[in-house]
Amino acid sequence: MRYSSLGFTLIELMVVMVLIGVLVSMVHISLGDNRARDAQQEARAMLALMQGLREKAVLDGQEYGLRLEPEAYQQMRLQGATWQAVEAPVKLSAGVLLTLVLEGRVHSLAAGEQIPQLLWLSSDENTPFALHFDSPPLRWQSLYSDGLGNPLLEASEVTDAY
Repeated sequence: MRYSSLGFTLIELMVVMVLIGVLVSMVHISLGDNRARDAQQEARAMLALMQGLREKAVLDGQEYGLRLEPEAYQQMRLQGATWQAVEAPVKLSAGVLLTLVLEGRVHSLAAGEQIPQLLWLSSDENTPFALHFDSPPLRWQSLYSDGLGNPLLEASEVTDAY
């Protein structure tokens, strides 16, 4: 006596589920953690900006600054006795926050202040600082400056930033 089968066997269903799981895993691995990639891109862009500000300050004989907020930054230039914005504020990638350390203490990055926290002087000096690129609670990248020369970019070991 012959039975006709309708539908799928349990083994066929399990094979399909395993294949779907493998494909999902491959997609997840290829995309990686976007927060780490975003923080790395933001840190590299900030490093290039800081190197440019250093060069402009020396070549133009003017003082430049960088005003930082937790989720944005803005270039500034000293005009007479007041700081003027050079361009509109630049927003960081979603989920990336800045933490500024001056003189060994975390500095508050309040929005709306009109003076820069970091300065590049025409004498080729700048404010010593540590600037961290975080996605709470993790710290991804850090920029450091001793006040002379270009800042250094370091990849942080993925640690708890707080």
